[in-house]
Amino acid sequence: MATFAYKAKNESGGIVTGTLVADTEQAAVSTLDRMQLFPLHLEARSERVADAKAAPAPKSDAGPPTHPRAGLLDGANARPPGLAWRKRIRVADTALFSRQLADLLRAGVNLNRALGTLTRQTNNPAFVAVIEQLRADVAGGMPMADALARHPDAFSPLYVSMVRAGEAGGFLEDVLHRAALFAEKELELRGRITGALIYPSLLVTVAALAIAFFVFYFIPRFTEIFKDLGGQLPFLTRVMIGISDAGLAYWWAILGGAGMGGVLLWRALRTAQGRFLFDRLKLKAPLIGDLVTKTAVARFTRTLGTLLKSGVPILTAIEIAREALGNQVLQLDATEAAAAVKEGRSLAEPLGRSPHFPPVVVDMIAVGEESGSLDEVLGHVADAYDREVDRSVRIFVSLLEPALLVVMAAVVGLIVISMLLPIYSLQGSMR
Repeated sequence: MATFAYKAKNESGGIVTGTLVADTEQAAVSTLDRMQLFPLHLEARSERVADAKAAPAPKSDAGPPTHPRAGLLDGANARPPGLAWRKRIRVADTALFSRQLADLLRAGVNLNRALGTLTRQTNNPAFVAVIEQLRADVAGGMPMADALARHPDAFSPLYVSMVRAGEAGGFLEDVLHRAALFAEKELELRGRITGALIYPSLLVTVAALAIAFFVFYFIPRFTEIFKDLGGQLPFLTRVMIGISDAGLAYWWAILGGAGMGGVLLWRALRTAQGRFLFDRLKLKAPLIGDLVTKTAVARFTRTLGTLLKSGVPILTAIEIAREALGNQVLQLDATEAAAAVKEGRSLAEPLGRSPHFPPVVVDMIAVGEESGSLDEVLGHVADAYDREVDRSVRIFVSLLEPALLVVMAAVVGLIVISMLLPIYSLQGSMR
């Protein structure tokens, strides 16, 4: 058992200092939480005691004594030790956080205590550190939205704007519930797309390994046999042997060239012009362009509808939803829409001039604006386009899988035939 000196804030905002006995820092924090105190500073004293009870000291506004070892919750910029902070914070983490926090607030738990509860229920050490800092900032009087904005790696501008509107309107728990639903929908859509592409990716990997096996092992073995036999080899066989010889002799140049090409492509995509051209190419590509457009429309309408339903002003909502499109060509359309709304015009008008937003989506947005239920209409559009994305992914995969199988079979068959041709020629000459 160790003695811990603490400085904490009670529910009325007063500063309390004292000491308590606990096994670990985390146990001391739990004890303070049961006392309905929010720790501002916690310091382990060097002495150990066999059995003692918490002994509160007189109240004081003086700061905590200086100690070379920082407390567990000392300051808003605390970081967990070791590699914990390097662990990535996932969308699933923020979705679960939002749902649990909304449930606690609806149950009547105050925000400080709810955040303290979530630090003990979260498994990701990096996210635990973020929640602890949120709790410290909120206890210090900072609005929840401002505290969230200090952690852009964990909470997006969409999330922060929703919480800000919820705080201002007094319906924070409802906004958090919507944020959880939004994140879960995004995860579901992403999971469907990723799951559908697993098998085609596996086929491509197997095909690449098979071709490498034939080029670097199978063909060279037959080449030695053909040299011993002598004679003129068929044209197709000579081509395959030439490819194999080039691969064996210049594999380093091939890998280096592929790597250099990848680096150049990566650098080009990091430029504004390169990214814009790539985004335009994606929209015009057969099959893929339709899928990219539908996915972007689903994300834009869901983001915009969720923000409007949460009380975010429409101009701010359009700016945030614009980033959710993920395509610079489509973002130009959203920018024009924001400019039109700022001038007092309809949102549907500029979107209707875009070749990328389907007419049915524009018509539904126009109806929503006229009826005053734009947020609900956008939610319906998003749900409909989620289903369309799912259908488009299934169609794309259903066409891609047989195409990959045909290409793989054709390449392997061509290699095998090219190796068998000299054998059949030799048999014919021996008759």
